[in-house]
Amino acid sequence: MEFRVRLERMLRMKLAIITLISTLLFAMTITAQSPETVSLKAGQRKSAVKGRLKIKFLSVEEDSRCPEGAQCIWAGNAKIKISVSGMYETKTFELNTNMAPQSVTMDCWAIEIESLLPAKSADKATDQKDYVANLKITRLQR
Repeated sequence: MEFRVRLERMLRMKLAIITLISTLLFAMTITAQSPETVSLKAGQRKSAVKGRLKIKFLSVEEDSRCPEGAQCIWAGNAKIKISVSGMYETKTFELNTNMAPQSVTMDCWAIEIESLLPAKSADKATDQKDYVANLKITRLQR
C-alpha cells in the first residue's frame, strides 16, 4: 500500500512539473504584431510603432502613373523619397508604387508603400504639398 501512495505522489509531482513547464513555454511564445499604417503628407514627419521609428515623407521624385480615366499601356509608377530614423541611425530611401523597391527595411521593421494619393489627373499637375503617402510598417520575424 505504501508503494502505491509513493507512486501516486510521484505521478502528481511529475504532472505538476509538466504543467509548470508548459505554462512557462506558452508564456514565452512571441505573438505577431499587426502591421501599422501611417499616412503622411509631403513634408510631414510622424512617429510610428510606439516611437521606435520616425518617418518623414520628403518628396515625390516622379509620378508617371496613368491618369484617371485614361487608357494606358501600363499603370505607370510613382517614386517617393522618405527619411527613416531608427534607434541608432537615419537613412533615406526611395519607394515605388509599381516597381522595385516597394519596401525597405530599417532595424527590425519593413516599411512598404501601400498607396500614393491623389491619383494622377490628366487635367492638372499635383502640387507636392497635396500628396499623401500611406505606408505599412511590419515587424520582421527573427
